[in-house]
Amino acid sequence: MKPGLLAPVWLASLVALTACTAAPPVNTPATTASTVSSAQGETAAVSTTPTASLAIPADQFPKLDGSTANLPLASLLLQRVGGVPKTQADNLEFATTQKAYRELASEHESWAANNDTDDDPSAAPEDFPSTLLLAYEPDDDTRQAIADAPMEFHPIGRDALVFIANQSNPVDSLTKQQLIDIYTGKTKNWKDVGGKDAAITAFQRPEDSGSGALMRKLVMGDNKFAKAPSELVTESMGGLVEGVASYANTGSAIGYSVYYYVSQMYDLPGIKVLQADGVAPSNDTIASDQYPYVNDFYAVILADEPADSPARQLVQYLESPAGKALIAEAGYVPLP
Repeated sequence: MKPGLLAPVWLASLVALTACTAAPPVNTPATTASTVSSAQGETAAVSTTPTASLAIPADQFPKLDGSTANLPLASLLLQRVGGVPKTQADNLEFATTQKAYRELASEHESWAANNDTDDDPSAAPEDFPSTLLLAYEPDDDTRQAIADAPMEFHPIGRDALVFIANQSNPVDSLTKQQLIDIYTGKTKNWKDVGGKDAAITAFQRPEDSGSGALMRKLVMGDNKFAKAPSELVTESMGGLVEGVASYANTGSAIGYSVYYYVSQMYDLPGIKVLQADGVAPSNDTIASDQYPYVNDFYAVILADEPADSPARQLVQYLESPAGKALIAEAGYVPLP
C-alpha cells in the first residue's frame, strides 16, 4: 500500500478549515456525526512533539473513525504520533460506533469485490481501505451485519456504563434489578426506589448505539425495554445528557452513557452520576472491577492490513507501554 494514497479523500474538509496554516493535514472520515473540538477539555492539552517510540507523518495516517467517547484519544494520538497541532487534531470527526463499523465493512466489501489477493493476502493493493477504529464494541445486529468483513478487535482500555440523574434527586444508588425494573417499565415512580413521589422519566439510547449495546449486555440481558416516547430516545450521547439536565426542576429524569463521556467530555451542571450497588464509578473502581458495569474498548483494524501498515503499527503502539501511557494521559483507564 502506498503511504498516504487515501489522504486527498479524507483530508479535504479539514484542509479547508486549516488552509491558512502550514501544518500537515489530518485525515477525517467522509461521514461524520460527532466532533472532538468542543469536548476535549484538558485531557489533551499537550505539545505536538511525536512520541519517540513511534512517529507516522500525518499524511500517512490511516483513516481514523470510531466512537464519540474515543475522540479525545484519537486527537491525542494524532498529536503525539503524527505531530499534528492540537488545534488541528481537535477538528477530527467520527461517524459514531455502529456507523463506523458498518462503513468499514462496506468499504472492505467494495474493495474485496474488485481485488483478488488470494495469492498473497498480505499484499494489499494501493486502494486498500486502511482504517483504524477506536471504538466500543458493536451491538449484536451490527456484529451480524459486519460478519463478512475480517476485523481484528484489540482491547486497549476500559470504560463503564453509568447512569445519570438530576442532582436534586435524593436517590444516589440503584441496584441492577432496580435499573431493569425502571427500563422495563415495571417501576414507574421514584418513591419505589427510595426517592420522592414523582414519575420516572427514563431516557434511552438506540440499541445499536455504543452505550445502547452496553446497556443490553451489562444490565438488561434478555429483558425487553419499555417502549419510550420518541423524545426520550436520543440519537447522540450529548442529546441524552442534555435531556436529563432539562428535567433539573423536577429531578425526575434518568439516563445512561459511558463514564468517560460524562466525566471528561460533557459534564453538565445539575447532573450527577449514580452509584451502582453502592459503588461510585471512577478510574480506580473501573480499573479494579469494583464498579459492576465495566467493559473494554478497542483498536479495530481489518485483518487484511499488511504487517507494516500504519494502521497495524498504531495498534501495536497502543498495546505497548508507551501507548498505555498515552491512553492514561488522555484520561482513560488503560488495560494492565
